[in-house]
Amino acid sequence: MKHIKSMIAAFAALTMVATGCDMGDFGDLNVNPNKPSVAYTSMLFTFSAEYVANFTMNSYSYDPWTQLRTGYLSETKNNQYGGLTTTTSYSTGTYYYYVIKNLNTIIERNRDEETKDEISVTSFGDNANQIAAAQTLRCFFFMMLTDILGPLPYSEAFKGESEDIWEPKFDSQEDIYTGLNDELVSAYSQFDTTGSLSSADILYNGDIAKWKKFNASLRMMLAIKLADVAPDTGKARFAQAYADGGMTDVADGLHYTFSSNSEYYSWMYYVGNMDYSGASNSFTANKVIVDALKEYQDPRMFSYFTLDGYMGTVDGDPEDFDAYVGVPFGLTSNNEVIAAADGACSVAATYCDPQATYGVITTARTLLVEAEAAERGWISADAKSLYEAGIRASFEFQGTYHTAVSGVDDYIASDKVALSSDTNTALDQIVMQRFLAGFMTCGIESWSDWRRFNIPTLPIYDGQTVNNITVYPYRLSYGDNDKLYNVDNSTDAINKYLNGSDDMWERLWWDVADNI
Repeated sequence: MKHIKSMIAAFAALTMVATGCDMGDFGDLNVNPNKPSVAYTSMLFTFSAEYVANFTMNSYSYDPWTQLRTGYLSETKNNQYGGLTTTTSYSTGTYYYYVIKNLNTIIERNRDEETKDEISVTSFGDNANQIAAAQTLRCFFFMMLTDILGPLPYSEAFKGESEDIWEPKFDSQEDIYTGLNDELVSAYSQFDTTGSLSSADILYNGDIAKWKKFNASLRMMLAIKLADVAPDTGKARFAQAYADGGMTDVADGLHYTFSSNSEYYSWMYYVGNMDYSGASNSFTANKVIVDALKEYQDPRMFSYFTLDGYMGTVDGDPEDFDAYVGVPFGLTSNNEVIAAADGACSVAATYCDPQATYGVITTARTLLVEAEAAERGWISADAKSLYEAGIRASFEFQGTYHTAVSGVDDYIASDKVALSSDTNTALDQIVMQRFLAGFMTCGIESWSDWRRFNIPTLPIYDGQTVNNITVYPYRLSYGDNDKLYNVDNSTDAINKYLNGSDDMWERLWWDVADNI
């Protein structure tokens, strides 16, 4: 490449000498104004930000595994995924090649004295806030990836050109968590609420105060998972993040609103009901979430689901809990799935709208994570107040972005929901409320809760037993590219951190629960 650039420069110089022409007269002749030669940091940020939806919707692929394997959705027509023999691996390529790389580029261009004042940079906002937002979002993606897979290239990632490291080592999850917390603390200190970002920030529309709350909330989610492996470290990190201030208002949440022409919308048709012409309606309500909502007499049932089933309207009163039926995930045969889905409710139409808003990391989750920390004595706060605030935030989120839900006061006061004075019981209640509030939000966080607490109980059906599977996976295996292009380091990580096995039932570092 260097030789080619030198040849071009030499040819240009010879041309100017031979013709005596001022190249400035024609320098813009072949510039396409609709295809800039330098990527704007705003465009790079928007591209990366779109990927936050993947951990709720799994992109537009026909396999919503983060919702299927956490008790929220089930199949309606076959047992394609119920045997847990599909989506056994997860490739990080897209995130390293594009998503995180774009965020790194934003950081680099805002720090580089030669580029930081270019219009392609400054049009997105001030340098400090661009750096802080990109760092925060990068940490979000790394948290998701390590909570799916475990060890990852982190400390040596993206150092090919700068340090000639083309095959980076896989860091332990413990080291990744430490690095992410440090990065987030650094990013938090850089945010400047007197500045803003442009509307290219599709997550918070340039609101730096909300970015700071998201940053602190991420740190709390990282810290709380250390409760069983490094409680003193987790407590210290959590206390600092809590003092900095996490999400409090519903609008503080990390939400994603789809556009009407979004490619993701094709996935929406898979959960639609009969109101959506041409919908394949392949996924519907899981029996686990439906039965839990019944048990708790939880009015969010009527916001999450509808009796306008995928095969037509289901008989019954739409305000009667018993009218709602979910489908078990992983039945023995396609015929059993079809029979179970006959008469089942469907995902509410508001979730299938082309411009639906989904919570990714919601304020409800943040407040309920804080409630767990308070119950553990990690912060000086009232666990009951945070717990109830989290439930209220979930109800409010539904009313704001989907269908209004009433009766929150009676619900909180009910025997099953009122927070127990016993710490172990209270912790289970808090996590259960995170599950009930987490429908169609970040499935990775719900999966992490299940791995830590076995809440909710996810039943294994006959179809899975046939495959010699007795429990839901604790992680996914590395994608082929993650191993093939970095054989020695991936093998070393598997041997060192995963007991020599890259299968789905090796536990992550923070997952030491003995109840599943």
